[in-house]
Amino acid sequence: MIGGKNMNWRVASGSALLLWLAGCATTGSEQGAPTQNAAAIVDPPPRTGARAILIAMPNSPNFVEVRRSLVSEVQKNFNIQTFVVGPATKADDLAAAIKAADPVCVVLMNNATISLYRHYQMANPTVTTPPAVLLMASFIEELQSQVRRATGIAYEVPGVTAFVHLRSVITTPINRVGVIYRPVFRNFLERQTSLAARELVDLISVSVPNDVTAAGLREALHNLAQVHRVDAVWMLNDNALVRDEEFVDDAWRAELTEARVPLIVGVSNFVEPSSPLGTLAVVPDHEALGLQAANLIFDLSDNDWQVENHAVELPLSVKTVVDIKLVRANFGLQPDALKHIDKALE
Repeated sequence: MIGGKNMNWRVASGSALLLWLAGCATTGSEQGAPTQNAAAIVDPPPRTGARAILIAMPNSPNFVEVRRSLVSEVQKNFNIQTFVVGPATKADDLAAAIKAADPVCVVLMNNATISLYRHYQMANPTVTTPPAVLLMASFIEELQSQVRRATGIAYEVPGVTAFVHLRSVITTPINRVGVIYRPVFRNFLERQTSLAARELVDLISVSVPNDVTAAGLREALHNLAQVHRVDAVWMLNDNALVRDEEFVDDAWRAELTEARVPLIVGVSNFVEPSSPLGTLAVVPDHEALGLQAANLIFDLSDNDWQVENHAVELPLSVKTVVDIKLVRANFGLQPDALKHIDKALE
């Protein structure tokens, strides 16, 4: 069950406008620089003889939530050391933290942190670096090949999961979904197209240049809505396509307001009734993501930390956020829609 609530895990399951896809290179959820007056992160007391896991992450709410559920499970088996990453953090700082902790594994949260680790590896090509678990970052499947000894959990919820959720919320039929992408994500979209076909959804993809302008993106969206006649549009978590508020207004908001098709997003900040844009956000459940990461670490430990052939996992549990007011006014609300929504906004 893709994106379902039921998880067969060994771990106990009980246990900005976008902040500009904040620091996730820069994408993902409310990810990015530490928030002002962020609470100090306190690690559990170390235990003699236990190996360490180093968690490198920004100190902001979603990361802290993932860390909390992860630590609650793995602290029984490992000592935990947390290294907070901010805008001024350099690869040498992360290298020093790794040297001091001597971890059996590192957990790297967000693209900026992963980039620091890559620079550390590039500066030390002959050094055996600890295996890495990559979390809370965009397009981890593409990143895996760029980091030695790495695996992780994708942050992007498969498009088909979002499409099925949208069908359960609105009365408008969803058979053709459009998506704009840059060439670097062609392979990602090919995988998504195959998954969508299983639910009888045609994923219509339109490529744009890496340096696409707001006018160029608006034209591509117009093509999807007026030429391909898609039933919905899926926005990828790609910072180049949502550079800043002005770009979003000039491209996405300007075209989709006229086209009147639902927009599926992967960032809950876009579903905001006071400034309507996204219709449905489908995002990983952060608490469950931490538990899934704990289970992944246990599996790697059982297999002597052989991460090279461990495929990047999909998130096993998701949350949905819906602009109910927007849906009622434009697309019709299914009678039992609220049963399929985790957070209804209006």
